Amino acid sequence: MKYGMPTLAEFNSILENVNLAKENNFDFIELNMDLPYSLEIENISLKEYNIEFTMHLSEELNVADLNDCLRKKYLEEAIRQIKLGISQGIKKYNLHIDSGIYFTMPKQKLYLNDKYLELYKKALQESCQILDELAFKNNIQINFENTKFHDFTKEAIKIIGEYANLGFTLDIGHNEKNGNKAYSEFKKEHKINHIHLHDYNGQKDHIEVGKGNINFKNYEEVIKSNYVVIEVKEKNELIASLNYLKDLFN
Repeated sequence: MKYGMPTLAEFNSILENVNLAKENNFDFIELNMDLPYSLEIENISLKEYNIEFTMHLSEELNVADLNDCLRKKYLEEAIRQIKLGISQGIKKYNLHIDSGIYFTMPKQKLYLNDKYLELYKKALQESCQILDELAFKNNIQINFENTKFHDFTKEAIKIIGEYANLGFTLDIGHNEKNGNKAYSEFKKEHKINHIHLHDYNGQKDHIEVGKGNINFKNYEEVIKSNYVVIEVKEKNELIASLNYLKDLFN
């Protein structure tokens, strides 16, 4: 088990995150590539910081977009970001299982990935094939994270599970918020390689660990065998969450 912290929006540089991580004995930092300062890795060497990094790819990169032109552009940018990480020695990468576009109908939301399921599956397979080859050639892990859970999400998990070098990031807060569906499906594939951890109180997630309703002991096995990003958003909550988890599991 290794505990990591996300790059924080309240900071303005990678160095500020490094200093906080070292002061509080975090094992690694997850670079969020939506933060402009994370793109500093194009011009600096992360090795000088003497701490491990993982990478959270930009959230808008829907590599299963139904528009094939957009899908290819998203995939191109995902690969660009991953190659930046490879050049810095990063081994673990995180990518969302995106919900895609939906129409708000009179009685429900209509997700186009459900309506056009075969097209969605084909798009995801084509991207997974390329990402799997990239992961194999560079000895890295590319992990897909559960966000919301839809009917098509089960199909996505099956497809991702077919590729030897692709796996899953279990987001425990998202899992609890969406009815504990992702965890059971991920376990079938035996490929949980990464954890995002935050609490959920029945209304709000990404809150300080210990301030919500989640029984983290239910996840003890996967927590203890993985890299765990404590995915809360502010410095004080992050430190308090780390201390809570160390008391709980150590």
